[in-house]
This record gives sequence, C-alpha cells and structure tokens, in this order.
Amino acid sequence: MADYSVAELMTVCLAKEIRDGERVLQGLYSPMPMIACLLAKNFYAPNMVFINTADTIDPQPREVPFSTAGPALQENAVAYIPLYQTFDLAQQGKLDLIFLGAAQVDKYGNTNLSVIGPFESPKVRLPAGAASAHLCAIMDTVIWVPRHNARVLVEKVDFITGQGYLTGGDAREKAGIPKGGPRKVVTNLCIMDFEPESKAMRLVSTHPGVTIEEVKENTGFDLIIPEKVETTEPPTPQELEFIREIDPKKVRELEFH
Repeated sequence: MADYSVAELMTVCLAKEIRDGERVLQGLYSPMPMIACLLAKNFYAPNMVFINTADTIDPQPREVPFSTAGPALQENAVAYIPLYQTFDLAQQGKLDLIFLGAAQVDKYGNTNLSVIGPFESPKVRLPAGAASAHLCAIMDTVIWVPRHNARVLVEKVDFITGQGYLTGGDAREKAGIPKGGPRKVVTNLCIMDFEPESKAMRLVSTHPGVTIEEVKENTGFDLIIPEKVETTEPPTPQELEFIREIDPKKVRELEFH
C-alpha cells in the first residue's frame, strides 16, 4: 500500500512542471498548485518567481491557508503586487505559467468553467474562469483534474472558458494566439501531454497501480497511447515531509472530499 495520497502525488507532479526561472501565477481555488509552487521553489526550481492571489511574490509561509488567497501567503514575501498589476505583467509577456482547473477539459486542452449545456439555456451555470480567457492566450498552462472521468475529460467542451489548442493542429496560431498553450494535464490517474503535430492529448505516464485500460475507460475521447508509457515516479520521503510540514491541516486533500 502506498504511503502517500493521490493529492500528494499530484502535487509533486504539478511542482515538477515548473521550470527554473519561470514566473508562475497560482490562482484562486487551487490548493494543490499552491503547495506545488512552494515545493518547486524549495526543491526543483529555486529561481522561479511565485506570484499568488494573496497579492504577494515569493512568500514563505509557515503553514498554507485553507484559502489560496489567505493572509498566510503574505508571510515573508519579498514583494506585494496587486492582482491587476499581475494581469499587466502577463500582458507584457512577463509571466510564464499558470495552473488551471476545470469542469470540462477536451482532447485539445480547451477548458470549461462557464456552463454545462448550451450557453443560452445551460443545465448548470458554473463560476466562470475569471481571467482565464486573457491568461490562456498569453501563457503556458498546466491543467489539473482531481477526478479523471468521461464527464470531465470530454471530446468537446460545452464552452471554451480557457483556450487550449482549439480544434488542434495550427488552429491556435490561425486564431491569432501564437503564444502559450497547455503543457501538461495532471489527473488522479495519469499525466498527459499534447502530440506536437495534431495537438491532441497523449498519455505520458500512469500513476502507480493504474492501468492504461483504466485511463482509457475514464476518458471521453480517443486518447493517443504511445508505444511506451511510463509509470509516474512516486513522491520521495523528502517531498512528502515538506508537503506534510507546510500543510498539516491537509488542505491538499480538499478537492477529493
């Protein structure tokens, strides 16, 4: 039996997607990315710049808050920056990566946080994506999905809140969106990326104990399966120690309740 939770595994996977020197924005309602940014800063990417919705840069909290905009994320920060100025930085090309959650994600990495069903008469009206449409057009994204199933991973989203690769291929460039795009999708079952030519989602690794068939059965489109699929590397004792020390209240587990 694994000595770590799925949330801890996903948090480490998200942290490893941050490249050293990148300027990374962590948004609202994102407990795993919040912890992932702190983990990356301490383990893999010491020169990254961590900006969050508590309006701070590079905080060093003793303990993460329940709210990903909580005052604890102001502790020992190197600077304060109002959120509107963060958007200005993104517009100037001075931000590199943002993490995205969604109610639906399609095979080309488009995300939906707006409506389920027709926009004019939806079955469910969702909270919408704040600045997703703006930021997805100018930054790389890493998408996280705590519940990998065919209702979330769909052939086509009901509404594009955040632009992925649109209809695939060079559709993003033709639409006048030359920068950014989805980098990876990290779920509770696996890690996926996007095939370079078609821009369709492709399996990279399955988490320990998860089969390729299980991933396929829970995906609502034909996922590209390469000849070789790795097993996701489990968290190290050092990574787990950091996560559990900075998150004693298990905020990381909130999306799984």
